Amino acid sequence: MRWVLGVLAPVWFVSGAFAFTIILDFYPNPNHVPLYVAKELGFFAEEGMEVELAVPSDPSAPAKLVATKAVEMGITPQMNFFIARDEGLPLIAVGALIDGALGGLLSLREYGIEKLSDLRGKKIGYSLEPLEPVLWRTMLKTVGVEPGEYELVYTGMSTVPALLSRAVEAIGAFRNYELLSVALLGYSPVFFPQEDYGVPNTYELLFVVHPDLLAEDLPKVRAVLRAIARAIAYVLANPEESFSIFTRIFPELSDELNRQSFAVTLPLYARGVRHDDQSRWEAMQKFLLEMGMIREAQPLSELYTTVALP
Repeated sequence: MRWVLGVLAPVWFVSGAFAFTIILDFYPNPNHVPLYVAKELGFFAEEGMEVELAVPSDPSAPAKLVATKAVEMGITPQMNFFIARDEGLPLIAVGALIDGALGGLLSLREYGIEKLSDLRGKKIGYSLEPLEPVLWRTMLKTVGVEPGEYELVYTGMSTVPALLSRAVEAIGAFRNYELLSVALLGYSPVFFPQEDYGVPNTYELLFVVHPDLLAEDLPKVRAVLRAIARAIAYVLANPEESFSIFTRIFPELSDELNRQSFAVTLPLYARGVRHDDQSRWEAMQKFLLEMGMIREAQPLSELYTTVALP
């Protein structure tokens, strides 16, 4: 039997029962609809693969579990991937799930915020150190708001409550979740996408594996990505049915917030699971170097590969 460390709930594998495990980046949510469609409609099975979708205990777990070969594949944001590689974790990106940034700064018109520069003199909440402060400083600098002209406040994971109670006037947020949740509560949100304010566009979610897996089991990786690419195409062509498949598995997510989140996420699924825009990789690596988030540049050929793409 195999024990997968770091998952939210214990997941046991009987030897031979699951040929391949993918650990998500977070709790199941609309970002992951294509994965559950691939599993439920038998796309993995038709590739000769039995795939288990595991849930991490925290967002840093997937990279570590892949690096230690506890699981075959993980999902992680591109920026986190760069940082993990800089820390020496043996990882390589083989595909993408979400093609484009989701993050940015969220505020409310009720607080008199209409443009990003209106955050001068305000408190801005963040939950992830050290990355989020770097992103928000970068964004604000593009509109002439310098450090010292605002206050960064650590809120933990309670970003939305901090915003709504006006403990802060803006928070880091995702356009396909917190933005929608605030609007559904009756507020008037204003969202500033990070890629519009000095942060290079990113592959929000990448599929990563240990380099050894490509040498030892490249056909398996190709088969899994082929099934996911097929599922993404299916989801784009059949969105209502696909969301229904997802909510049959997770009925607690069958609500207006998750329906809207899925609709916003839909055009951002990576067609063909492609992740090979070299200019995007170059720009992000340069940005993270300049911001001091990574220590040295690495050859792009060691960071991502197209050998397993469908």
